[in-house]
Amino acid sequence: MLMRKTWIYGAATLIVLGALTTACGSKEEVASSGSTGLKDTKAATTVAQGKTESSVKTVTAGAKPAIDAQVTKVEGRNVTITYQTNNFQLADHMDQKAVQGEGHLHLYVDGKMKTMIAKTGPLTLNNLAAGKHEIRLELQQNDHTDINVEKILNIEVK
Repeated sequence: MLMRKTWIYGAATLIVLGALTTACGSKEEVASSGSTGLKDTKAATTVAQGKTESSVKTVTAGAKPAIDAQVTKVEGRNVTITYQTNNFQLADHMDQKAVQGEGHLHLYVDGKMKTMIAKTGPLTLNNLAAGKHEIRLELQQNDHTDINVEKILNIEVK
């Protein structure tokens, strides 16, 4: 009886862990400040976030969320991006119930998810390969539902 109960608890734990790792894709974490860093095992690009600032310019009831972002510095293989949202509050409530006007960002480099971001501030992509890259920031609800608002930046690293 004890062995069967242990097996059931073990199986339930695996199911819960499987569900958590597939919520936004299962990838390895990279140490970074202010974001849940993810990395592609074939690439060494890392993401680091600097000092955080206010994440929302304005919040207007019923207005559509928006994101604005720009590349502020390209230094060698490192690229710094600043961003902010309108009518959308970035909050560290990932994997929780969706709340209207609240959530986080998914950051993609060349179509591959690199990190989830719940705060604003400058974001630095380190060790990008030389060449052209597409950086995409997508607004997501707390439960990772895509709300179809994105900003695409095209950059070239020399």
